[in-house]
Amino acid sequence: MPLTTSTIFRSAFDAGAESAERTSTRRFDSAKSYCVQRFSGSVDRETAADFAAALDRVARDRVHGVVLDLSAVSFFGTVGLVLLQTFVDEASTRSIPVVLVGERTVSRPLELSGMADHIRLFENVDDAGRVLTEGEIGPSTTEFAVSE
Repeated sequence: MPLTTSTIFRSAFDAGAESAERTSTRRFDSAKSYCVQRFSGSVDRETAADFAAALDRVARDRVHGVVLDLSAVSFFGTVGLVLLQTFVDEASTRSIPVVLVGERTVSRPLELSGMADHIRLFENVDDAGRVLTEGEIGPSTTEFAVSE
């Protein structure tokens, strides 16, 4: 299955799924922006170049955080893990936190590779974005600290 991608930029001021009535009275304490990069299909050897290109596109943008939405990914292979690790490492050098949204298709390879201990995985984009904009997660460098 081919890989498809889309990019959306959000801020803490985006209404999200809330009703207009609730949004009008809600106070946001952060104006941080974050990028949601959505993927669907397979991340494998055949689609690695597309996956890498989409991640590179995200890395060039000025955002306070990145949400990689992998919830519609049907297969996440080893090449995806390698590219993801490289992306997270590069984002950490720029102090940009990266979080994932995904299901078992993504969480299982992360667990097997040991990456699940170093990157936060959420069930939906709204929860992931909320954590980024409310400052509950720091840059990925703190997530990847090696225990001595």
